[in-house]
Amino acid sequence: MHPPDTIMSRLYNQNGNLYKGVFDCLAKTVRTEGFLAIYKGFLPHLARILPHTILTLTLAEQTNKLMRRLEDRILPTAALQNP
Repeated sequence: MHPPDTIMSRLYNQNGNLYKGVFDCLAKTVRTEGFLAIYKGFLPHLARILPHTILTLTLAEQTNKLMRRLEDRILPTAALQNP
């Protein structure tokens, strides 16, 4: 989770009128719990999203390589057949 997500989660889940708005929530959170409190949940989020990102980028790279190889084989052959 990123700081905006943390602040919005606190606003949505507040009991009563603890916070007046986004900036009030940010100020109270930093004042009472410290600056790193707005990064709560960052490591679990990173652990969840990192494998997905790595797989997606790896598959995209391999697909691009395969497509380039296929184009190198098919396009010269097609150009020779249609003068």
